[in-house]
Amino acid sequence: MKYNQLGDSGMNVSQVILGTATFGISPEGAAVDELVGHAIDSGVTLFDTSNSYGNQPDYSWPGATPWQERASSEELLGKALADATDEILVASKVGEPLGQARIDGPFVGHLGRDHVLEQAALSLKRLGRDHLDIYYAHQPDPETPAEEIVGVFNDLIDRGDIRAWAISNFTHADTEAILDAVKRTGLRAPIVHQCSYSVARRDRAEDVIPSLESAGIPMYAYSPLGMGLLAGRAAAKRDWGGHRRWGGPGFTDAQVEAAGAFEDAAAQFGHEPADLAIAWLLRKRPVLSVIVGSTSVRHLSTACAAVDIDLTPEQVAAIDAIRFP
Repeated sequence: MKYNQLGDSGMNVSQVILGTATFGISPEGAAVDELVGHAIDSGVTLFDTSNSYGNQPDYSWPGATPWQERASSEELLGKALADATDEILVASKVGEPLGQARIDGPFVGHLGRDHVLEQAALSLKRLGRDHLDIYYAHQPDPETPAEEIVGVFNDLIDRGDIRAWAISNFTHADTEAILDAVKRTGLRAPIVHQCSYSVARRDRAEDVIPSLESAGIPMYAYSPLGMGLLAGRAAAKRDWGGHRRWGGPGFTDAQVEAAGAFEDAAAQFGHEPADLAIAWLLRKRPVLSVIVGSTSVRHLSTACAAVDIDLTPEQVAAIDAIRFP
Protein backbone atom coordinates (compact mmCIF):
# COMPACT_ATOMS: atom_id res chain seq x y z
CA MET A 1 0.00 0.00 0.00
CA LYS A 2 1.02 3.61 -0.55
CA TYR A 3 -0.03 6.61 1.52
CA ASN A 4 -0.48 10.37 1.36
CA GLN A 5 -0.72 12.92 4.13
CA LEU A 6 -4.06 14.72 3.98
CA GLY A 7 -3.08 18.37 4.14
CA ASP A 8 -1.93 19.46 7.59
CA SER A 9 -4.48 17.23 9.33
CA GLY A 10 -1.92 14.67 10.46
CA MET A 11 -3.96 11.92 8.79
CA ASN A 12 -1.99 9.33 6.82
CA VAL A 13 -4.44 8.01 4.24
CA SER A 14 -3.97 4.92 2.10
CA GLN A 15 -4.29 5.36 -1.66
CA VAL A 16 -7.10 2.81 -1.53
CA ILE A 17 -10.04 3.68 0.74
CA LEU A 18 -12.76 1.12 1.44
CA GLY A 19 -16.25 2.39 0.63
CA THR A 20 -19.13 0.79 2.50
CA ALA A 21 -22.28 1.89 0.65
CA THR A 22 -23.68 -1.62 0.26
CA PHE A 23 -22.71 -3.03 3.67
CA GLY A 24 -25.67 -5.07 4.89
CA ILE A 25 -26.61 -6.15 1.38
CA SER A 26 -23.29 -7.20 -0.11
CA PRO A 27 -21.44 -8.12 2.03
CA GLU A 28 -23.73 -9.20 4.83
CA GLY A 29 -23.15 -10.27 8.44
CA ALA A 30 -19.84 -11.91 9.24
CA ALA A 31 -18.58 -11.20 5.71
CA VAL A 32 -18.40 -7.51 6.66
CA ASP A 33 -15.99 -8.30 9.49
CA GLU A 34 -13.88 -10.45 7.17
CA LEU A 35 -13.68 -7.75 4.49
CA VAL A 36 -12.83 -4.97 6.94
CA GLY A 37 -10.18 -7.15 8.59
CA HIS A 38 -8.64 -7.93 5.22
CA ALA A 39 -8.63 -4.22 4.35
CA ILE A 40 -6.71 -3.41 7.53
CA ASP A 41 -4.27 -6.26 6.86
CA SER A 42 -3.79 -4.85 3.34
CA GLY A 43 -2.83 -1.44 4.69
CA VAL A 44 -6.11 0.44 4.22
CA THR A 45 -6.27 3.23 6.79
CA LEU A 46 -9.52 5.04 5.90
CA PHE A 47 -13.04 3.62 5.81
CA ASP A 48 -15.76 5.66 4.12
CA THR A 49 -19.43 5.50 5.13
CA SER A 50 -22.53 7.71 5.42
CA ASN A 51 -25.72 8.08 7.41
CA SER A 52 -27.49 7.18 4.15
CA TYR A 53 -25.67 3.93 3.32
CA GLY A 54 -26.92 0.38 3.56
CA ASN A 55 -30.39 0.46 5.06
CA GLN A 56 -32.07 2.77 2.55
CA PRO A 57 -34.78 1.80 0.04
CA ASP A 58 -32.71 2.57 -3.05
CA TYR A 59 -29.95 0.24 -1.84
CA SER A 60 -32.19 -2.77 -2.31
CA TRP A 61 -32.30 -5.37 -5.04
CA PRO A 62 -34.30 -8.58 -5.51
CA GLY A 63 -33.69 -11.03 -2.67
CA ALA A 64 -32.22 -8.48 -0.29
CA THR A 65 -33.52 -8.11 3.26
CA PRO A 66 -36.11 -5.29 3.32
CA TRP A 67 -34.42 -1.96 3.97
CA GLN A 68 -36.41 -1.31 7.14
CA GLU A 69 -34.97 -4.51 8.65
CA ARG A 70 -31.31 -4.04 7.68
CA ALA A 71 -28.56 -2.68 9.89
CA SER A 72 -27.00 0.50 8.59
CA SER A 73 -23.56 0.64 7.03
CA GLU A 74 -22.39 2.75 9.97
CA GLU A 75 -23.54 0.15 12.50
CA LEU A 76 -21.85 -2.71 10.64
CA LEU A 77 -18.64 -0.76 10.13
CA GLY A 78 -18.57 0.34 13.76
CA LYS A 79 -18.89 -3.26 14.92
CA ALA A 80 -16.14 -4.42 12.53
CA LEU A 81 -13.78 -1.67 13.74
CA ALA A 82 -14.54 -2.05 17.44
CA ASP A 83 -11.00 -3.20 18.23
CA ALA A 84 -9.14 -1.17 15.60
CA THR A 85 -6.14 0.96 16.53
CA ASP A 86 -6.04 4.75 16.41
CA GLU A 87 -4.30 4.57 13.04
CA ILE A 88 -7.59 3.48 11.46
CA LEU A 89 -9.64 6.46 10.26
CA VAL A 90 -13.37 6.75 9.67
CA ALA A 91 -15.22 9.20 7.44
CA SER A 92 -18.96 9.62 7.34
CA LYS A 93 -21.38 11.97 5.59
CA VAL A 94 -24.57 13.92 6.10
CA GLY A 95 -26.96 15.63 3.74
CA GLU A 96 -28.66 13.08 1.53
CA PRO A 97 -32.40 12.43 1.96
CA LEU A 98 -33.18 9.49 4.23
CA GLY A 99 -35.77 6.71 4.08
CA GLN A 100 -38.76 7.03 1.78
CA ALA A 101 -37.78 10.63 0.98
CA ARG A 102 -35.01 9.19 -1.21
CA ILE A 103 -37.67 7.68 -3.44
CA ASP A 104 -40.34 10.37 -3.22
CA GLY A 105 -37.82 13.13 -3.92
CA PRO A 106 -36.53 15.65 -4.64
CA PHE A 107 -33.03 14.25 -4.15
CA VAL A 108 -31.34 17.38 -2.81
CA GLY A 109 -28.97 18.05 0.05
CA HIS A 110 -30.08 18.85 3.61
CA LEU A 111 -27.32 20.73 5.41
CA GLY A 112 -29.16 23.00 7.80
CA ARG A 113 -27.48 23.45 11.15
CA ASP A 114 -29.97 21.50 13.28
CA HIS A 115 -30.02 18.54 10.88
CA VAL A 116 -26.23 18.33 10.67
CA LEU A 117 -25.79 18.45 14.44
CA GLU A 118 -28.50 15.83 14.99
CA GLN A 119 -27.12 13.47 12.36
CA ALA A 120 -23.53 13.83 13.53
CA ALA A 121 -24.56 12.63 16.99
CA LEU A 122 -26.47 9.70 15.49
CA SER A 123 -23.54 8.71 13.28
CA LEU A 124 -21.15 8.71 16.23
CA LYS A 125 -23.56 6.51 18.18
CA ARG A 126 -24.00 4.04 15.32
CA LEU A 127 -20.26 3.85 14.74
CA GLY A 128 -19.46 3.58 18.45
CA ARG A 129 -16.87 6.37 18.23
CA ASP A 130 -16.24 9.59 20.12
CA HIS A 131 -15.26 11.45 16.95
CA LEU A 132 -15.18 11.22 13.17
CA ASP A 133 -11.92 11.81 11.37
CA ILE A 134 -13.63 13.35 8.34
CA TYR A 135 -17.26 14.47 8.08
CA TYR A 136 -18.60 15.26 4.62
CA ALA A 137 -21.37 17.50 3.38
CA HIS A 138 -22.69 14.72 1.16
CA GLN A 139 -24.75 16.74 -1.33
CA PRO A 140 -24.98 20.47 -2.00
CA ASP A 141 -27.97 22.15 -0.34
CA PRO A 142 -29.59 24.88 -2.48
CA GLU A 143 -31.64 26.18 0.45
CA THR A 144 -29.05 26.59 3.22
CA PRO A 145 -26.63 29.56 3.06
CA ALA A 146 -23.01 28.59 2.50
CA GLU A 147 -22.01 30.47 5.66
CA GLU A 148 -24.33 28.29 7.74
CA ILE A 149 -22.89 25.12 6.20
CA VAL A 150 -19.30 26.22 6.82
CA GLY A 151 -20.20 27.35 10.32
CA VAL A 152 -21.84 24.16 11.54
CA PHE A 153 -19.01 21.91 10.38
CA ASN A 154 -16.50 24.23 12.04
CA ASP A 155 -18.55 24.09 15.23
CA LEU A 156 -18.34 20.28 15.14
CA ILE A 157 -14.55 20.56 14.90
CA ASP A 158 -14.45 22.97 17.84
CA ARG A 159 -16.59 20.57 19.89
CA GLY A 160 -14.21 17.68 19.15
CA ASP A 161 -16.89 15.66 17.35
CA ILE A 162 -14.93 15.69 14.08
CA ARG A 163 -11.28 16.31 13.17
CA ALA A 164 -11.94 17.83 9.75
CA TRP A 165 -14.79 18.46 7.35
CA ALA A 166 -15.12 17.91 3.62
CA ILE A 167 -17.50 18.12 0.67
CA SER A 168 -18.83 15.52 -1.73
CA ASN A 169 -20.63 15.77 -5.08
CA PHE A 170 -20.33 19.57 -5.13
CA THR A 171 -20.26 21.19 -8.56
CA HIS A 172 -17.87 23.95 -9.55
CA ALA A 173 -20.43 26.59 -8.55
CA ASP A 174 -21.26 24.83 -5.27
CA THR A 175 -17.58 24.54 -4.41
CA GLU A 176 -16.90 28.19 -5.20
CA ALA A 177 -19.79 29.22 -2.94
CA ILE A 178 -18.29 27.26 -0.05
CA LEU A 179 -14.81 28.66 -0.65
CA ASP A 180 -16.17 32.20 -0.82
CA ALA A 181 -17.95 31.63 2.51
CA VAL A 182 -14.69 30.36 4.01
CA LYS A 183 -12.93 33.55 2.93
CA ARG A 184 -15.68 35.76 4.32
CA THR A 185 -15.87 34.00 7.68
CA GLY A 186 -12.21 33.11 8.17
CA LEU A 187 -13.27 29.59 9.18
CA ARG A 188 -11.66 26.28 8.25
CA ALA A 189 -12.04 25.15 4.66
CA PRO A 190 -13.08 21.65 3.62
CA ILE A 191 -10.05 19.39 3.65
CA VAL A 192 -10.94 17.23 0.63
CA HIS A 193 -13.56 16.85 -2.10
CA GLN A 194 -15.05 13.44 -2.83
CA CYS A 195 -16.31 13.07 -6.37
CA SER A 196 -17.35 10.42 -8.85
CA TYR A 197 -14.42 10.11 -11.24
CA SER A 198 -13.35 7.41 -13.66
CA VAL A 199 -12.12 6.87 -17.20
CA ALA A 200 -15.78 6.46 -18.14
CA ARG A 201 -17.16 9.44 -16.22
CA ARG A 202 -14.92 12.49 -16.13
CA ASP A 203 -17.03 15.61 -16.72
CA ARG A 204 -18.17 16.36 -13.15
CA ALA A 205 -14.73 15.84 -11.64
CA GLU A 206 -12.88 17.74 -14.35
CA ASP A 207 -15.33 20.64 -14.00
CA VAL A 208 -14.51 21.13 -10.31
CA ILE A 209 -10.77 20.39 -10.42
CA PRO A 210 -9.68 23.98 -11.25
CA SER A 211 -11.41 25.29 -8.10
CA LEU A 212 -9.81 22.58 -5.99
CA GLU A 213 -6.33 23.16 -7.34
CA SER A 214 -6.66 26.92 -6.84
CA ALA A 215 -7.62 26.33 -3.19
CA GLY A 216 -5.11 23.52 -2.63
CA ILE A 217 -7.84 20.97 -1.90
CA PRO A 218 -7.22 17.34 -2.99
CA MET A 219 -9.79 14.89 -4.32
CA TYR A 220 -10.87 11.39 -3.35
CA ALA A 221 -12.36 9.61 -6.37
CA TYR A 222 -15.26 7.19 -5.94
CA SER A 223 -16.88 4.79 -8.41
CA PRO A 224 -13.49 4.22 -10.10
CA LEU A 225 -14.88 1.40 -12.25
CA GLY A 226 -17.80 3.43 -13.55
CA MET A 227 -20.44 1.15 -11.95
CA GLY A 228 -18.69 -1.87 -13.51
CA LEU A 229 -18.22 -0.42 -16.98
CA LEU A 230 -14.43 -0.53 -16.61
CA ALA A 231 -14.23 -4.13 -15.43
CA GLY A 232 -14.33 -5.46 -19.00
CA ARG A 233 -16.87 -6.34 -21.68
CA ALA A 234 -18.36 -9.28 -19.79
CA ALA A 235 -18.91 -7.20 -16.65
CA ALA A 236 -20.48 -4.37 -18.66
CA LYS A 237 -22.98 -6.79 -20.20
CA ARG A 238 -24.13 -8.33 -16.91
CA ASP A 239 -27.82 -8.19 -16.09
CA TRP A 240 -27.07 -6.01 -13.05
CA GLY A 241 -24.65 -3.63 -14.78
CA GLY A 242 -24.91 0.11 -14.32
CA HIS A 243 -27.93 1.26 -12.35
CA ARG A 244 -29.94 -1.84 -13.29
CA ARG A 245 -29.40 -3.40 -9.87
CA TRP A 246 -31.23 -0.38 -8.40
CA GLY A 247 -34.08 -0.60 -10.90
CA GLY A 248 -32.54 1.88 -13.34
CA PRO A 249 -31.03 1.47 -16.82
CA GLY A 250 -28.05 -0.65 -17.72
CA PHE A 251 -25.28 0.28 -20.15
CA THR A 252 -25.92 1.17 -23.77
CA ASP A 253 -24.33 -0.67 -26.70
CA ALA A 254 -22.08 2.35 -27.28
CA GLN A 255 -20.90 2.28 -23.66
CA VAL A 256 -20.17 -1.45 -23.88
CA GLU A 257 -18.20 -0.84 -27.07
CA ALA A 258 -16.09 1.79 -25.29
CA ALA A 259 -15.62 -0.64 -22.42
CA GLY A 260 -14.23 -3.10 -24.92
CA ALA A 261 -11.74 -0.55 -26.22
CA PHE A 262 -10.61 0.08 -22.65
CA GLU A 263 -10.24 -3.65 -22.01
CA ASP A 264 -8.16 -3.97 -25.18
CA ALA A 265 -5.87 -1.16 -24.00
CA ALA A 266 -5.48 -2.87 -20.63
CA ALA A 267 -4.48 -6.11 -22.33
CA GLN A 268 -1.98 -4.24 -24.50
CA PHE A 269 -0.41 -2.76 -21.37
CA GLY A 270 -0.41 -6.10 -19.55
CA HIS A 271 -3.05 -5.30 -16.93
CA GLU A 272 -6.59 -6.22 -16.01
CA PRO A 273 -9.04 -3.43 -16.88
CA ALA A 274 -10.14 -2.86 -13.28
CA ASP A 275 -6.50 -2.49 -12.20
CA LEU A 276 -5.80 -0.06 -15.02
CA ALA A 277 -8.83 2.07 -14.13
CA ILE A 278 -7.54 2.59 -10.58
CA ALA A 279 -3.93 3.14 -11.65
CA TRP A 280 -5.06 5.80 -14.16
CA LEU A 281 -6.97 7.68 -11.47
CA LEU A 282 -3.96 7.72 -9.14
CA ARG A 283 -2.00 9.48 -11.90
CA LYS A 284 -4.59 12.26 -12.09
CA ARG A 285 -4.17 15.30 -9.91
CA PRO A 286 -5.49 16.38 -7.50
CA VAL A 287 -6.58 12.77 -6.79
CA LEU A 288 -4.83 11.39 -3.70
CA SER A 289 -6.85 8.22 -3.10
CA VAL A 290 -9.48 6.05 -4.73
CA ILE A 291 -12.56 4.85 -2.87
CA VAL A 292 -13.44 1.29 -3.86
CA GLY A 293 -16.74 -0.35 -3.04
CA SER A 294 -15.26 -3.86 -3.06
CA THR A 295 -17.68 -6.46 -1.75
CA SER A 296 -15.24 -9.36 -1.55
CA VAL A 297 -11.73 -10.01 -0.30
CA ARG A 298 -10.66 -10.99 -3.82
CA HIS A 299 -11.81 -7.74 -5.40
CA LEU A 300 -10.29 -5.67 -2.61
CA SER A 301 -6.94 -7.43 -3.03
CA THR A 302 -7.01 -6.59 -6.74
CA ALA A 303 -7.77 -2.94 -6.02
CA CYS A 304 -4.96 -2.66 -3.48
CA ALA A 305 -2.45 -4.17 -5.90
CA ALA A 306 -3.29 -1.50 -8.49
CA VAL A 307 -1.46 1.19 -6.51
CA ASP A 308 1.84 -0.39 -7.57
CA ILE A 309 1.15 -0.09 -11.29
CA ASP A 310 3.40 2.46 -12.97
CA LEU A 311 1.94 3.96 -16.13
CA THR A 312 4.02 5.84 -18.67
CA PRO A 313 2.86 9.24 -19.91
CA GLU A 314 2.14 7.58 -23.26
CA GLN A 315 -0.09 4.98 -21.63
CA VAL A 316 -1.98 7.65 -19.68
CA ALA A 317 -2.49 9.60 -22.91
CA ALA A 318 -3.78 6.49 -24.67
CA ILE A 319 -6.34 5.94 -21.92
CA ASP A 320 -7.29 9.63 -21.99
CA ALA A 321 -8.13 9.22 -25.67
CA ILE A 322 -10.77 6.54 -24.95
CA ARG A 323 -14.04 8.44 -24.63
CA PHE A 324 -17.28 7.05 -23.26
CA PRO A 325 -20.70 8.30 -24.38
